[in-house]
Amino acid sequence: MLTMTAENFGESRNSIAYKGPSGSGKTTLAASWPTPQIWAYFDKNLKTIRDLVKSGLDAKVMIFDSYQEFDQEFVQPALHRKLEAETLIVDTMDFMAAMIMRDVQGIKPKLAISEWGTILGRLRSVCSDLASTTSNVPDKPSYNIVMNYHLMDVTDDSGTLLKIAPKIPGQFKDELEAYLDTILYCTSEISSTLVKVPGGGQKLMPSKQFISHSVPPNPFITCKGGGLPPRLKGDYQTLQNIWDGKSEDGKDEVPSS
Repeated sequence: MLTMTAENFGESRNSIAYKGPSGSGKTTLAASWPTPQIWAYFDKNLKTIRDLVKSGLDAKVMIFDSYQEFDQEFVQPALHRKLEAETLIVDTMDFMAAMIMRDVQGIKPKLAISEWGTILGRLRSVCSDLASTTSNVPDKPSYNIVMNYHLMDVTDDSGTLLKIAPKIPGQFKDELEAYLDTILYCTSEISSTLVKVPGGGQKLMPSKQFISHSVPPNPFITCKGGGLPPRLKGDYQTLQNIWDGKSEDGKDEVPSS
């Protein structure tokens, strides 16, 4: 048993989720967290993570063939504080859940009702085990935990939108965000800036900017802001500046109210 006190609560690490559509910056924002990093990478698109690693990101990227392999090589070593990393990242949770479903279903045409319970239990174990590693344990490492996932519309029988939830089948879509401290919804915008061109003159150059929301942009999305601004860049340094009571750029102290 670990008893938390005022002293060791302050030494705990952070857990966060970046959620949103493809191309909204989830992987890029996760890569901004302290290094070295270890990634459990399940997304089928390798371009972003490949470019980040090739550009010098201090990260070990692990790609798993089965839930058993993921549990044995990532989750259990993390739970027992045997991984040498500052940040552990799961990208994405919905692709990881799909792998669990595939492993449980095997060659059967559909899942049995009891097998949905197996899937739910595995998802709960992954999240509770990883989230527990943010806590300080004397003489053992602790980790920042980052989880990325896509979203899906949840509707009633008439097609009316009820909420926008993690793209995970079954009951766990309603539980996932309870395991994490901060939940940011990611979007992207295209903006144009004037740049000088050779020979004189200027031209407009489009660029993509990633935006994180700590306050729901609509009533169907949940977020956990932790005192963050409604819109922010969402990278680790920006978040840490705000958590430290500074402005987003870290230059000015935020006046206390």
